[in-house]
Amino acid sequence: MVRNHATLALQAHVDELRRAAGWLHAEAGARAVPDEAIGRLDLCLHEALANILDHSGLAADATLQLALHLQPGSATLTLLDSGHPYDPTMAPAPARPTTLADTLPGGLGVVMLRSQADQLAYEHRDGSNQLQITVRWGEAA
Repeated sequence: MVRNHATLALQAHVDELRRAAGWLHAEAGARAVPDEAIGRLDLCLHEALANILDHSGLAADATLQLALHLQPGSATLTLLDSGHPYDPTMAPAPARPTTLADTLPGGLGVVMLRSQADQLAYEHRDGSNQLQITVRWGEAA
């Protein structure tokens, strides 16, 4: 019997991005999550983990926790880390440049998260960041 949740602990190191993505694809696939929803979750996972690794201040040997929870027609990926508090749900979206000369690299991660997730939720509690990314499909979408 396949449970409706799975967890993974990983180190705060860039080498773990590939392992996290492999875990997500294997666990979501085993639970019959549609490929399109897995792809959206994967994009969000990559962006969120890259931001944690680049900006949280965590040491490379710090532990991050991932959890995948399934409900009929939706999947929620939760990332837990003990880095600097950062709430992507409250971050302002960058202004759209009006010319190519005004275009700067970066700053689009929040836009990408918001465009791929059906719901984002953030909480900082007991020294930990908890980001929940939910995607829906079928009638739940």
